[in-house]
Amino acid sequence: MSIDLTPGQNCVVPESELALRIQSGKAADFSSFRLYQDGKTRKDEDFVFYGQTNNDDGTISLSGSATSAVFTVLLPRLAANVDKVAFAVTSDAPRISDLGSLVMELATVSATIARCTVDMGVREEAALILGELYRRNGQWKFRFIAQGFRGGLKPLAEFYGVEIAADETSQEEATPAPKVNLSKVTLTKQKPKIDLSKHETKGGVFGVNLNWNQGTQHQSFFQKLRGRKSGIDLDLGAYVRLKDGNQTIIQALGERFGALQRTPYVQLLGDDRTGANAEGEWIHINGDKWNLIDEIVIFTFIYEGVANWQQTDGVATIHIPGQPEIETRLSEGNNALPMCAIARLTNTNGNISIERINRYFRGHKEMDEAFGWGFSWVSGSK
Repeated sequence: MSIDLTPGQNCVVPESELALRIQSGKAADFSSFRLYQDGKTRKDEDFVFYGQTNNDDGTISLSGSATSAVFTVLLPRLAANVDKVAFAVTSDAPRISDLGSLVMELATVSATIARCTVDMGVREEAALILGELYRRNGQWKFRFIAQGFRGGLKPLAEFYGVEIAADETSQEEATPAPKVNLSKVTLTKQKPKIDLSKHETKGGVFGVNLNWNQGTQHQSFFQKLRGRKSGIDLDLGAYVRLKDGNQTIIQALGERFGALQRTPYVQLLGDDRTGANAEGEWIHINGDKWNLIDEIVIFTFIYEGVANWQQTDGVATIHIPGQPEIETRLSEGNNALPMCAIARLTNTNGNISIERINRYFRGHKEMDEAFGWGFSWVSGSK
C-alpha cells in the first residue's frame, strides 16, 4: 500500500530496483545526482540528465519524455560509498509553477511505495530538488524535499558539486579538468548516442557544421607551379533517405548541393577549399520537413592538404533549435583511410536520434557498401 508524503516526510524503501516516475503538466528537464558523504558529486558521470541518460556503472538511468520521466535506480548495485541519490527538475519557463502540475511516484517492480505532489501555487524557483534516496542506519529511505533555486539548473548543479563549463574560456588560462557543459553534449565511444525526445521537434533550420584548423601545409616548387591550394581541404557531405524511399547524396563533388525548400530538404552551403573560412562548412536541414526525412548520415573526406585526421583537428557540431549543441571530434582516423562517416540522424516517431559513427573508409564506394546504400560511384574532381 502506498503512502502520500508531504515535503520533509520520509519513508523506508527496500534495497531493490526502484523507479521514480515523474509527471509534469508541461515540458521540463529532469536530472539526478549521485552523492557521497560530503553531499557532493565526484565526477561528471554522477550527473544524469537529458544529455547523459546513464551513469558510468549503469545503476541510474533516465527514460521517458519531457512530461513523463522515469529514473531507474538499482539500489543493490550502488557503490558502498554512495550516500544519496538526489532528483531535480528545471524548466525553460521562468518559474516551476508554470509547469502547472508536478507529481512523483516511487515504486518497486511490483508495487507503488509513495506518492508526492508538489504544491505549485507559490513556486518562484526555476529549479527544484524533488527528493532524495539516502542511507540511514543500514537501510535506504526516501525523503520528499520540494525545495528550489531561483537561478535554474546551473546553481542547482553547482550546489551538488557539478562543475559547469563557462560559455567562453580565455586561451591564456591553463587547460582545466573536463566539466559538464549544459549547452553542449559531446558524443564519444563510451557515450555514442543521444535521443532528443524531451521536447517535440521545434522545426526551423537544423545545422551541421564541420570545422578544422586553418594551418597551411608545406608545398614543393612543383605544387606551387601547378596552382595547388596550400590549405587543408575537408569536404562535408550527407546521405539522405526520405520516408518515401527516395535517397540521394549531398556533396560538393559533382555539385550536388541539394535544396532546403524542396526535396531532399537538405542543402550544403558552399565549399571551403582552403580551410580559411573560420566557420568551416555547413549543411542545413529543413526541420519543418523533418517528418518527411527518415535518415541522414553525415560524412566527410580529406580532399587534399593533410595526411591524417589528427592533423585536421576536425570537429563536427550539430545544432538543433531548442536543444544543446552536439559535437564529435575526428581524431581517430587511420592515416590510410581518408573518408569518415561522422554521425547518423534518425527520425524516430518524429523525434531525433543522433548517433556518433566515426568509421573510416578508403572512399565513397567502400562507405556505400558498408551502409548498403546501393549507389554507383565514379571518380570525380572539383
